[in-house]
Amino acid sequence: MATLSPPVLAVFLAVLLLAAMPTTTQCHRHGSRHHAAAAKARTPAAKVDVDAICRATPHPDSCVASTAAHLDAAASASKLAAASVNLLPPNILSVALASLRGALSAVSSLSPALAAALSPPPPPRSTTSPPPPSPLRRGAAQDCFDLHAATLASLTRSASLLASPVRGGVRAHLAAALANKATCLDGLATASSTPDMDSLLASLDDAYQHVTNSLSLVARRNNNNGFSATVANIIHNHNRRLLEDGDDYNSDDNNGDNTVVITVAKDGTGNYKTVGEAVAAAPNNSEGRTVIRVKSGTYEENVEVPPTKTNIAVVGDGRDSTVITSGRSAADGWTTFRTATFGVSGEGFMARDITFRNTAGAAKGQAVALRVNADRSAFYRCGVEGHQDTLYAHSFRQFYRECAITGTVDLVFGDAAAVLQACRLVAGLPIAGQSNVLTAQARGDPNEDTGFSVHNCTVAASPELLASDISTRTFLGRPWRPYARAVVMDSYLGPLVDRAGWVDWPGAEVGRADTVYFGEYGNDGPGAGMDGRVGWAGFHEMGYDEAAQFSVDSLISGDEWLTATSFPYDDDV
Repeated sequence: MATLSPPVLAVFLAVLLLAAMPTTTQCHRHGSRHHAAAAKARTPAAKVDVDAICRATPHPDSCVASTAAHLDAAASASKLAAASVNLLPPNILSVALASLRGALSAVSSLSPALAAALSPPPPPRSTTSPPPPSPLRRGAAQDCFDLHAATLASLTRSASLLASPVRGGVRAHLAAALANKATCLDGLATASSTPDMDSLLASLDDAYQHVTNSLSLVARRNNNNGFSATVANIIHNHNRRLLEDGDDYNSDDNNGDNTVVITVAKDGTGNYKTVGEAVAAAPNNSEGRTVIRVKSGTYEENVEVPPTKTNIAVVGDGRDSTVITSGRSAADGWTTFRTATFGVSGEGFMARDITFRNTAGAAKGQAVALRVNADRSAFYRCGVEGHQDTLYAHSFRQFYRECAITGTVDLVFGDAAAVLQACRLVAGLPIAGQSNVLTAQARGDPNEDTGFSVHNCTVAASPELLASDISTRTFLGRPWRPYARAVVMDSYLGPLVDRAGWVDWPGAEVGRADTVYFGEYGNDGPGAGMDGRVGWAGFHEMGYDEAAQFSVDSLISGDEWLTATSFPYDDDV
């Protein structure tokens, strides 16, 4: 989604605020005078209402200041109030929209500083001039800049959704904005500190207070799960025949069903020889589906699907036949975000019968095979192979079905709302002294609707781990952030799973084990016994009602969009 310019954005949000503010109609001749008197009488009560609503947010002072200013601006912009409309005291919806406007204004103000961080340094004026930024610091700045643009788009989309009858997805976009900030801070933390960097960090914290407040207000409305049937049907109609078994996509298939087909083949028999070229050739901001048919072969490249490349589907010849591979790693100077062999930021992405691989090796540290920060992304019969940080489920709503995911430390990590269903999670052989950890969820705010659901999966050891005489502990998960959520349900847990089940994050603040939500339900196998599990307040041996909150329908609103993918899924536990 394109980001609106500040003047256009101001008008846009003022209109949204007016639409959200409750009104009453005056029908008698003296309505204008009556309105003026009533409005004057209501002013103190309205202020009290804003104060009361904001008091429950994480940053009440910021909420009151930004909300009052933007509610006043919206009322002043209205020409309706003169005679026929009374603006009633603010409700949570109008306050949430005003808070979002404040968030957009505050986050937009970061743009110059982030652009400056990317600018090439001036030539040194003397031998005592500071050295130019390191490649890692420049990479972190680039991550922040790109994620900043994504946040502005998410905030704009949130405001539009919140003011419409279809409010599903608002929390997903706001949670993604917070994930973007956390990723930016993680990258900057690896760079050397400077006065400019310290100032930027302080500005980020101040600006994102408004995002956190907005999320808190939206969560209180308690009506944010899923898309309406109308939206689901739009998605469904665009893509109904997509990716069904037996489809043999060729470039000649471009026809009137709004589907574009691009073929990739290493031998030159397709439209392109690399996947990256095919992604670049896909139409921008497409409402129709673009199928990139990747013929068998090993493609050595790093691929990025940017936000402008929407509704792309990558289809291989089978996960053992079509492989995209690379070897970027943190040890070689890349940020974790940029180590990904395949990165997805374009909404509505799908993949089937293909493997994403990172060959960096266990000793190289973070080395992502697949990174996904795109809403409503789905993967079927795919392979994701690496060592540390294999699958970066960064943000938004994601679904994985019958995928094979191999790795060691933090096999699946990030702050997405992600369901892994009927998948095989394979723990590899880490370097000496390390433990295997299958999930590291990064929910950093209690109002985010994110979390990992491992449902009807198999947890097993790789041949290398089985053959090793090194004693390696394997855990179901650990909490990357204070409010991490991860559950394992109806799955087979092999004997490799440690009796404790879960492990704390090294150096975590005191009490994190109380604020997380880790749970198990209906598992079997040698590693599924509850005796010896951690005794944390945040660990739950779940019943059905608790488990149902992590189903496809509840966690990712899958019933509203997965039917359009042709991928199988179970919508209940």
